[in-house]
Amino acid sequence: MKPEYEEVKDAIKGGIIPATVTPLTPDLEVKEDDLHDHVASLTDTDGIVATIANAHSGECQMSPAEDKERVIEIHEEASDDELVFSGIAGESTPQAIEEAKRAEAAGADALMPVPIDLYSHGDPQILLDHYRGIGEAVDIPLIAFQFGNFGDFDLPVSAYAELVQQDSVVALKNATFDPVRYEETVRATKPYRDQFTLMTGEDLFLYHSYVFGAETGLIAYANLIPEMHVEKLRAVREGDLERARELRAEMAPLTNFLFKEPIGRNRNRTKAALKMQGVFEHDTVRPPGQTLDAEEKDELREILQDLDAL
Repeated sequence: MKPEYEEVKDAIKGGIIPATVTPLTPDLEVKEDDLHDHVASLTDTDGIVATIANAHSGECQMSPAEDKERVIEIHEEASDDELVFSGIAGESTPQAIEEAKRAEAAGADALMPVPIDLYSHGDPQILLDHYRGIGEAVDIPLIAFQFGNFGDFDLPVSAYAELVQQDSVVALKNATFDPVRYEETVRATKPYRDQFTLMTGEDLFLYHSYVFGAETGLIAYANLIPEMHVEKLRAVREGDLERARELRAEMAPLTNFLFKEPIGRNRNRTKAALKMQGVFEHDTVRPPGQTLDAEEKDELREILQDLDAL
């Protein structure tokens, strides 16, 4: 790892990083004041160590380039001294490099390339060359990302063990949605743990992934009840597994609702919850995404009320 990147690697250990959702008007314009206030509230929460814009939860691959740049700028404006990261898309390395440069210019402190279709070819060199090309094109670090989709599972776990040794990589986000694959990755990368921060994106089994060794949660779930997410991570790290299990049980109804099938609707459900909380004026998602029907909204409202989250 480049020595100048080590500060970012260490700053994110032991904290939660919300992968923010982007509020939109019915005309698909970024609702800038809602986003600013939401990010400011998140970063004011003790234990939130950074935010990441334009990840999957931020509709990275669906959003216009200029919107993504403005979203980063708003995160910077609202975050005071907290770190701001950004997801970047692009099905080719040149496309991803172009987006990486624009995100860097907008103020991002680190970048997370979202998985690409070519990973389905199962060739580790594709993964390694893609990250190396991006890392050489910008002067900010990268967060490696193993996702349980887009062909990531066609790549061997050993590819991620090699990826975390690249000079530009400061963290690995595991979002496999597969406990066995998750633990295999933890074991494969253990010899290099001093070179990167291990993150979890396993919204469905956060407790277990913390017990497995994740030092940080980079999760869309943290848009909601961020204090509970911080407390759960801290409880595991401090060895208070009884309290961590209690929190897991308290959060289970919301977890089960947000990530029930079809799981891809978790972003839509999160936006609906933020509207119910008065954080967002609208719960608009980019088409072909769909807002919740009346029955789902009633179910969500009841869950939030039970959590005293309204």
